[in-house]
Amino acid sequence: MQNTAIQKALPPAEVEEKPAASTDDAKINEQKEAAETAKQSATLETEALKADARKTENALPRVDFDKTETVCTTRWIRLDTLSYHVPLAKGDVATLRKWDRAVRTTKQSENSIDAVVILAILKNDVDDPTKDEIVCVKQFRPPVDAHTIELPAGLIDPDEDVVAAAQREFEEETGYVGKVIDVLPASYLSPGLTNESASFVRMEVEMTLERNSLIYNGQMKNSGLAGCEEDRGLEKLLLPRVGLLEALDDLQRREGVKVFAALHSLALGMSVGE
Repeated sequence: MQNTAIQKALPPAEVEEKPAASTDDAKINEQKEAAETAKQSATLETEALKADARKTENALPRVDFDKTETVCTTRWIRLDTLSYHVPLAKGDVATLRKWDRAVRTTKQSENSIDAVVILAILKNDVDDPTKDEIVCVKQFRPPVDAHTIELPAGLIDPDEDVVAAAQREFEEETGYVGKVIDVLPASYLSPGLTNESASFVRMEVEMTLERNSLIYNGQMKNSGLAGCEEDRGLEKLLLPRVGLLEALDDLQRREGVKVFAALHSLALGMSVGE
């Protein structure tokens, strides 16, 4: 009984309480955790990218350029035999196959752009696009033993960029001065035969310029042609923007000319929207 009374008389023991974490501390901890999570995520993403890069580098099929054999070379063309790896139907073992290709001797590197092809639209009436004309060229091409209808085009000189080459070639072949509107990435004209690439450049020819007006009306001669282009009778040819496909087909029937594939594709695409 006495012990019970003593216990009742004693004050209750105080429980030591830890101070609660401040709001700032909680936010700091959250930020640290978020930063660590982001760091781990970035590390995983980097490793994944590296793995993808290794996978792409070793992906099949691919060409082994160290095994390239040069068959013969002329002034302008080189014939190479490529070796490329392809996967078998089953398993990871690859087999080696051969492919012949033509390469321009002027090509600066495997992925360099060789040439420019120019789509130039002659604006006769800024308010009436149906009067627009496409600037083309007609010339004799020995490989096909025929005259061809093409877009103005030419090789890029070693010290030129795409825009400068397009402006130079366009003036040389047609006499007109054009304004560059757009430049497309490199495309490949016959990838089963050659690695030759060309960048398509879109230009507009403003007829308010005196030079362009004189060239159009035959009052100024185009003096830019030289060498084999002049020998092959290269001449400018204006075809309607609206009805381009019909105009090309008519030239083929009447004159037996052959049409540059890119120009024919352009005409077909434009006819779809007409």
